[in-house]
Amino acid sequence: MNTLTFEVTDGVGWIRLARPEKHNPFDNELRSDLMSVLDQVRQDPGIRVLVLAGTKGAFCAGGNLHVLHEHLDSGAHYWQQRIKSGLRFTQDMLNLGRPVIAAVDGPAMGAGFALALCADMVLASPQARFSMAHLRLGLVPDLGALYLLPRVVGLQRAKELMFSTREVDAEEARQLGLVMEVHNSERLEERARQIARSLTQAAPTALALTKAALNASLDSDQQSMFTLEASSQAAAFASPEPRAAIEALLAKQAPPFRGFPKAKP
Repeated sequence: MNTLTFEVTDGVGWIRLARPEKHNPFDNELRSDLMSVLDQVRQDPGIRVLVLAGTKGAFCAGGNLHVLHEHLDSGAHYWQQRIKSGLRFTQDMLNLGRPVIAAVDGPAMGAGFALALCADMVLASPQARFSMAHLRLGLVPDLGALYLLPRVVGLQRAKELMFSTREVDAEEARQLGLVMEVHNSERLEERARQIARSLTQAAPTALALTKAALNASLDSDQQSMFTLEASSQAAAFASPEPRAAIEALLAKQAPPFRGFPKAKP
């Protein structure tokens, strides 16, 4: 794979976007490589958490302008199929039965912003910048951004960010709920590793069920969520994981998972 590197350490899969000299454009090659990694993760139960990061201060600056220019006259059918391919990736990310952490150091523009929105938790450095820049190119936000952004920041703020195309720094992104924590570049990966390693100790069945249910809550009514909660809990009890945790507590031992540590000030 030319666009990224992938390695697994202690149950954590690390995706690092590997074209910093081009600011890691989101193009068909990157999408294909990312989907190949997601296939690998789904097939390997030993990979319990996924971390997505850039390299050398570059996260993802959005679409490749040269490629976009080459296809300006490709027609509606071409673009519908291309956007649908991107949305299949978004669905794969959202439906992955593992927690995904994005560590954003540098610009996350356009599709790069949407890529960060696909993660379950986003950490950022002070150098991170977020922009829904599509309108500057006369384009509509894509890669699932029209669905995801208003569900994170609310409809009015999503409209403001998409209409204005302005850049949001890391601290404002944290205040808006786009980013969970802000850490210096030197500490960013360390904090992502700390959270990821702690999550590898969580019950994988319960974690996957919880993620799926929370994502479903974005579009579900109360009764549907109550039904899903009951079926999810039944599935969790059917796994061996609660026994280990409950018996450890009854024996006054530490359970396998005690949450992830708070960030250092």
